[in-house]
Amino acid sequence: MKAFADIIPLGTRIDSAMTYRVPNDLLVPEGPSKAIERGSRVLVPLGPRWATGVVVELNDQTNIENVRAIGMRLDPYPALPEGLLKTCEWIAGYYLCTLAEVLGAALPAGIHTQSGQKIVLADDTADTTGLNDREREIVGCIEANGPLSVKQLERRIGPKIRSIIHGLCRSGVLRAEQHMAQPRTSVKKERFIELVPDDPRWLETELPTIQKRAPKQAECLALLHGAGGGLPSRALTDQGIDSAIVRRLIDRNLLKVSERETRRDPYADETRAPAEEVEPTPEQREALDQILPDVDAKQYRTHLISGVTGSGKTLIYIEAVERALKEGRGAIVLIPEISLTPQTVGRFRERFGDRVAVLHSGLNEGERYDAWRDLREGRRQIVVGARSAVFAPIPDLGLIVVDEEHDGSYKQDNPAPRYNARDVAVVRGQTENVPVILGSATPSLESYRNAEVEKFNLIKLTQRVDDRPMPEVTIVDMRGESGLFSTILHKRILDRLSLGEQTILLQNRRGYAPYIQCGDCGQALQCPSCHVSLTMHGGPTGGPLICHYCGHNTSMPPSCPSCGNCKLKTLGTGTQKIEDVIARQIPDARVLRMDVDATAKKGSHARILESFGRGEADILLGTQMVAKGLDYPNVTLVGVISADTGLNLPDFRASERTFQLLTQVSGRAGRGERRGEVVIQTYKPEEDAVRFAQEHDFDAFAASEDPSRHETGFPPFTRIALFLFKGPHESDVAQKAGHCADILRSTGIVGVDVLGPVQAPLSRLQGRYRWHVILRSSSHRVLNQTIRAGLDRFGGRGTRGAVTVDVDIDPVSML
Repeated sequence: MKAFADIIPLGTRIDSAMTYRVPNDLLVPEGPSKAIERGSRVLVPLGPRWATGVVVELNDQTNIENVRAIGMRLDPYPALPEGLLKTCEWIAGYYLCTLAEVLGAALPAGIHTQSGQKIVLADDTADTTGLNDREREIVGCIEANGPLSVKQLERRIGPKIRSIIHGLCRSGVLRAEQHMAQPRTSVKKERFIELVPDDPRWLETELPTIQKRAPKQAECLALLHGAGGGLPSRALTDQGIDSAIVRRLIDRNLLKVSERETRRDPYADETRAPAEEVEPTPEQREALDQILPDVDAKQYRTHLISGVTGSGKTLIYIEAVERALKEGRGAIVLIPEISLTPQTVGRFRERFGDRVAVLHSGLNEGERYDAWRDLREGRRQIVVGARSAVFAPIPDLGLIVVDEEHDGSYKQDNPAPRYNARDVAVVRGQTENVPVILGSATPSLESYRNAEVEKFNLIKLTQRVDDRPMPEVTIVDMRGESGLFSTILHKRILDRLSLGEQTILLQNRRGYAPYIQCGDCGQALQCPSCHVSLTMHGGPTGGPLICHYCGHNTSMPPSCPSCGNCKLKTLGTGTQKIEDVIARQIPDARVLRMDVDATAKKGSHARILESFGRGEADILLGTQMVAKGLDYPNVTLVGVISADTGLNLPDFRASERTFQLLTQVSGRAGRGERRGEVVIQTYKPEEDAVRFAQEHDFDAFAASEDPSRHETGFPPFTRIALFLFKGPHESDVAQKAGHCADILRSTGIVGVDVLGPVQAPLSRLQGRYRWHVILRSSSHRVLNQTIRAGLDRFGGRGTRGAVTVDVDIDPVSML
């Protein structure tokens, strides 16, 4: 019998499992609860406190003495099914982070039980006569409020009192106790009012009599009877039934009160049109003929669908998901956060109804927890969600889909684990032996390379649905133009307005002006905490200057801080400036702007798109948010204000990202009956990213980009790891980076290059200087071996004095 469990405590810096004794009552199933298994969440003692942990191994015996016992099981089933737990263990090894960090990311936030330290009076009779004013204030605060944490005392009294509290504990006036804290998120329950009599005929007989004596009571009983015998108390309140009426009926034993769980589902009240029956095109049918046998057999294979925009990849996903459901299995569908529009989610909910759970960053903790439980307990079998949905605890998984697989938002940046959900999806598919579908009009070069070497099965969709033509793309060389809108783009917008058609405009910079520069000394206004320019928001008359990295907010100074001259001028163009120019040059146009500023409030993203879909605006203007997930038949024109924004970044993927963005946004045009048109404005018309986006030719772009990647030794032909060093003093950061680079070189492992140290392109953010060391190898095994050997000698990840070290495997950003 497995009497001992290895457990990973969550929310701690402990990077290895700890052994606990399994109490007898957890060794065997009891009622609906299973015996404790791998993946079970438990409450365990950890030093003087209690913490939530996850069981990762069960053993017959242990060499450890005085093993403490598990306190209790927190769920009636393993929170992490076996296949998901194995995937989490792979993530910890591949991305060089702790398993505790991975398990914390895989479980819903706010559900863990733990104890916390509270300060209490040691003795009511303790002598306080010798205390000073500050000490008496602390003691008085606890007398008035009861047990408080140190942080709570600091909020009430002020900072810098920890040493005083410790002194009062040492002198016996106060003492520290462990108090169990309830999780932030748990099952939500509400009061439910029910009729007591079981026989409905009784109510029909007695109701006329009650109506004469107490009409409000009769109204309440009639409402409950009409609702099948019960309603939530809030529903009665909404109908004008006062709580006093309910209490009188309870006293008369005509009603009873119970508590029932209520689901927090933001999509519960939405109206859904029935799904239309759509016959797959010949290309879609050929794709399904390759995918569905793997779904039927529950057999792992990764299929990469490289299909032009509008070719119907979503229908393939839906047909494959339906086949998995028919086999009694569930499905994970990953979509980039900015593509999780009501349209994309709606396609799945129209077809599969309430079997679909949705997970994204816009949900609160309670909504996410309820969706997680619905999936784990089998009430829902499909999840459509952003990056973290790859951890959905579907018990019998049958399919994983990753739409827009190239998208950089699948990579977790901070904090650890810094995983790529696309790659985790592939590994989870291998682990659980289920097929994986990756789809994109512009696949990442890494995935495309995997298809070329036959690790993935390549499926091409070359035609739009219903043989609709691809939009015609016009490149405008802005070196021969003046103003923000070229003559051609301005005319095309006016043409669409006259025809009652809609336009999407892309400018991948938010705010009004990205730079404010002195016309005399040339100095740009920078954030005091970051080595980046402040962006002016508002309008042409001025507004707040905001740092988009740390949030620093200030007003426009009256003169240049460097030379005192008053010749400050705005440079560059953001979405707010485009909006202002449209209002002046095309005053009849109705414009909706969609960027981070315009979508800050919950639900605003959906409201903007729904308004545009109803035809309440002629132009949708935005950042990359408008490039994906939008399918509006009346959009016949797409304009790119500046294609050069991303090309100038010091990142080896700059050209690839520009090609992807231009191709994706171009695909928003002409998805209805009328052919679309795209106008791309650029100062670099000769760039491959621009030329091949004009032709919608991914293969040609890949062929042009691969040689330079191969020559310079970057992915997809090598694997890289990025060490990021950060600290308040640049000399310390540079020294630590140099020391680490020397250690990595000294490992003597053959087949790995150590590049750097070098100052990061974004050399200072949030008051911390940044330096890079890059490792490069054709073998991930060699790369991983080198990093582990170097970190063992360097002292591991984390903080080195004031300098922190982050290790990012397969980074998607080199900034």
